[in-house]
Amino acid sequence: MRKTLTISFFIILFSLLSIGCGKEKTEPVKESRTSVVSNLTNTSDAVLSNSISLNRNQTAIPSLFIHGYGGTKGSFDGMLSRFESNYFGKKVLTVTVQPDGTVSATGTWDDQVVNPMIQVLFTDNKNSELNQTEWIKAVLSYLNQTYQIEEVNLVGHSMGGVSSFRYLITYGKDESLPVVNKFIAIGAPFNNFVSGNEEQSIDALNQNGPLVLSERYSNYAAGIQDYPKATKMLNIVGDLEDGSEGDGTVPSRSALAIGYLMQMNGLEYRTEIITGSQARHSQLHENTQVDELVVNFLWDGP
Repeated sequence: MRKTLTISFFIILFSLLSIGCGKEKTEPVKESRTSVVSNLTNTSDAVLSNSISLNRNQTAIPSLFIHGYGGTKGSFDGMLSRFESNYFGKKVLTVTVQPDGTVSATGTWDDQVVNPMIQVLFTDNKNSELNQTEWIKAVLSYLNQTYQIEEVNLVGHSMGGVSSFRYLITYGKDESLPVVNKFIAIGAPFNNFVSGNEEQSIDALNQNGPLVLSERYSNYAAGIQDYPKATKMLNIVGDLEDGSEGDGTVPSRSALAIGYLMQMNGLEYRTEIITGSQARHSQLHENTQVDELVVNFLWDGP
């Protein structure tokens, strides 16, 4: 009888221990869900994924990414790849524009894709802002006629940003072209590279506009009334904080100058300044802080 009780005791004890061990084994399953992101081979992808919620708004509106002066496919390749790796969006098309305005595309458009991304390339990548403006119009007309796309977002780096802005004040209200919902400028020299504004405080710049106006800025001031009121703008500006007061190429005051025109005309506008050694002009589109701002602005809310 005593032997039977002893055996029963050990059986019960073993059962309790087994139940306890079973509970411990379920914990790594939860961790593995979150660690899928941290196991990415690209370090920048891991940083990006850990800093941004994966619960993005889902939209069929394509976002166009437009390179700057001298830019190439590599200008936005990294950002688009990071967004795809983290399931924020999917690149569906690469649209190329010839100097005569002829547009061609590679890839497959699918209006069921969530957060589609389109890369825009100019074969003559060192042409003028005025011509780039016409090329952007040609791209949007092509997308509308070929794929019946009626709404887009624009993301432009450097000259891609100023050309996109000029497009908006020139053709932004043209009802035959797709509506631009959101516009992001990254390191864009809106007041070009004029001198004479170096001593003006940022507060004074925001309240009164720049002291010295470039021809580009004067044109923007003359056309700002035609900027579409429904188009929200995010202006991302780099500051190396090394005494240069800029991103190494574009002076901060030149990039920030557009805020005065936007705010004075009651347009929806926001500025974000990226600081430190990673805010260099040519690296802004590789900066994960910029990634986060772009993702949140395009796909995190109306």
